[in-house]
Amino acid sequence: MKSIRALVAAAAALVLPLAAHAADAQPTLNAADTAWMLTSTALVLFMTLPGLALFYGGLVRTKNVLSVLMQCFAIAAVASVVWVLFGYAVAFGDGGVQNAWWGGLGKALLAGIGVNTVKGTIPETVFVMFQMTFAIITPALVVGGFAERMKFSAMLLFSLLWLVFVYLPVCHCATGYGATAGCRRWVCSTLPEARWCTLMLASQHWLRRSCSGADADFLKQPWRRTTSP
Repeated sequence: MKSIRALVAAAAALVLPLAAHAADAQPTLNAADTAWMLTSTALVLFMTLPGLALFYGGLVRTKNVLSVLMQCFAIAAVASVVWVLFGYAVAFGDGGVQNAWWGGLGKALLAGIGVNTVKGTIPETVFVMFQMTFAIITPALVVGGFAERMKFSAMLLFSLLWLVFVYLPVCHCATGYGATAGCRRWVCSTLPEARWCTLMLASQHWLRRSCSGADADFLKQPWRRTTSP
């Protein structure tokens, strides 16, 4: 019995200092992690521009290809501005008493984030940019549900409202920066919400706006997709 107690005491003497050192250790920058995150950021951005834009552009008529390209480009621009203004703060900030639902505005305009600020093993500026690419591509995914069916201004307004009132709170909830365990179980990611919104918009705008007048027989004609060079 005495030998067991001695072994337990010796193990505790070895483990406790290591645990205390790990708790006191400051985040350190890792060059390999930073390089990989920068590469991943570029790849996710390429998924939207030009990837998603060309993909949806190939599913519409030739005269509407430019419209789809501009919709994806406009969403990327608007989402980037919103993300820097207050999006990152709402999604990854600390909302205090209301942190279960949103992250507050403490990091609005990227307040408190400098070139030397480290998040984990990468600069927080890289983390901000990486997460911004997902804020761009998620509302852009919905474009395929109303291609050729919605005005440009209506598309832009819907994408902005969806980003602010759906994506940001759900992102804050699902990533564990706030929210309760029940909320995290309810929301696994923002992609299911994007799919539901796509189905909703497609059901409400299933007829293309140009299915009248000169293009009244459009749905009766053989479907010809646009091919990219």
